[in-house]
Amino acid sequence: MLKRIILSLIGCAVVLCGNSSALTVCSAESHISFESVMGESNQRYQGTTLSSPDEVPVNDKVKNLDGRIIKVMIDPGHFSYYNQSPVYSPYWESVMTWKLSNYLQQELQALGVHADLTKTSLDDNPGLNARGFSSKGYDFFISMHSNAMADSSADNPLALVYQDLPWTTIDDVSKDMGRLLSAKVSDVMGTSRKGTVEQRKGTEDHDKNGIMDDEWYSVLFASRYVGTPGILLEHSCHTNYKATLWLYNDNNLRTLAKEEAAVIYGYFSEIKAREYPEPEPVVIPSPQHELLPGDIDGDNLVDATDATYTLMEYACLSTGGEQLFNEYQLVSADVNGDGVIDASDTSLILAFYAYTSTGGEEKNLIEWYESR
Repeated sequence: MLKRIILSLIGCAVVLCGNSSALTVCSAESHISFESVMGESNQRYQGTTLSSPDEVPVNDKVKNLDGRIIKVMIDPGHFSYYNQSPVYSPYWESVMTWKLSNYLQQELQALGVHADLTKTSLDDNPGLNARGFSSKGYDFFISMHSNAMADSSADNPLALVYQDLPWTTIDDVSKDMGRLLSAKVSDVMGTSRKGTVEQRKGTEDHDKNGIMDDEWYSVLFASRYVGTPGILLEHSCHTNYKATLWLYNDNNLRTLAKEEAAVIYGYFSEIKAREYPEPEPVVIPSPQHELLPGDIDGDNLVDATDATYTLMEYACLSTGGEQLFNEYQLVSADVNGDGVIDASDTSLILAFYAYTSTGGEEKNLIEWYESR
């Protein structure tokens, strides 16, 4: 309780020190820092002593996942009770981001996305670089926040995105997602000002690439450093009374999470579809002669290809898929005459092929089967 009271007093003091400009005064890694007042580390810009992004390991949770699975790392901004709203005291930015991040994770998982969080509890406080680095191996990194502005009427959602990077496409993904998600938050919340996108460039060459193009925010510096497209998303402003009341409501947060999940899933599903196109469907030719048991492809032979087609038909039917065979092929494949296409028919076709290919007496498959 004492900590909450102290943080509350500091929050009011910080906001009161703001001027009439629209400068962000207590955001994700803000210029005026609660954490620095509390004696805790809050570098808005943490450089790295790593010589290469290769030294950062791929997160174990996704290391062996199929590449077709969408993977998202969600960063609940801040920790504990941090950044209290100066216009509605029950609201804390850190509590909102923790709730919203968990809801977003649940909604993404329901869509089949592998979604993880950078922290394990409200009070967990990983370093800023560590949060971004943990996204290595993921398709997307999103750091969740609400903004604080000197202008109490400001309510626009804001996405901080990567600088223009000519040697990679992760900046394009960052900007696409920033535009889509900031617009979606504005739409769902009904903010008076539309969602916006900004790039904020750092003042030093922390990644040591010889170019002054680093990100201002440490979490984005770190996620970009390991090659993950990312954004920092300000969900409107907790210095706006109406927006703060909206964000304080759990049902609203659940709705927002569902809508954000749909945007993320839709965007990356299209990318995965391009990267992993579905194989062309197998077209099984129709026979041009009278029924020959076991001859599925109509080449007047019974061989391993026919067994493969039969196994495919069995796999499709047994998993609720569509039937591949025409009527001729269904009759031809049902070697044992039990009215079902299954592994037994496949085995008999293979056995007959082995028999004939090793000099066995030529005969009809059915005759051979009945003579066994």
